[in-house]
Amino acid sequence: MTDSLNQIQQKPFYKLLLGRTVLPIVTILGIGILYVFLMSMIDHPSFPFHIIIVTAALGKTIIITMTTLKRLSKLIKICHSLERLLWVFGLIIIISIFSFATDYTCLFQFSHTTFEGVPNYSTSYLYNLYHFFYFSVITFSTVGYGEIIPTSDVARFVVMLEIFLSFFLVVFAFANIKKIHINE
Repeated sequence: MTDSLNQIQQKPFYKLLLGRTVLPIVTILGIGILYVFLMSMIDHPSFPFHIIIVTAALGKTIIITMTTLKRLSKLIKICHSLERLLWVFGLIIIISIFSFATDYTCLFQFSHTTFEGVPNYSTSYLYNLYHFFYFSVITFSTVGYGEIIPTSDVARFVVMLEIFLSFFLVVFAFANIKKIHINE
């Protein structure tokens, strides 16, 4: 155990961080590209796109959770600066927020009745992604302004997944605080 920890400590930290988060990053980017491809190629009413989004959101939540538990917990043990620690948690939070923003955007592009309160003067994917990134930040932080409201059961389920993940990450951070040895 100490030999593997020593090998980890000898590698550059940011290379380790990227190596330990490559799976969720590639998964989220791959699913995002799949969403864009499917959004432009399929006949929406005849295709169960909402089931694909729920399955992908559940899969991404599991991958992010498992990555956090297995890979990042080892990396936290060797964090010796506050800056590095913030990079670890910041990266996993940004990955999570962006992941759910793409889910929300695709649900909205699939059916504009899944969310209420989204400005309807633009139908572009990127413009809606901006609004749902905002919604995802608000949901992740549990502020809940109520400007954008999920109205379908599928959208509510994906929102619940994000809330579960945000609570999990906060609890994970607090539970691992004793493992952190910060040298300022």
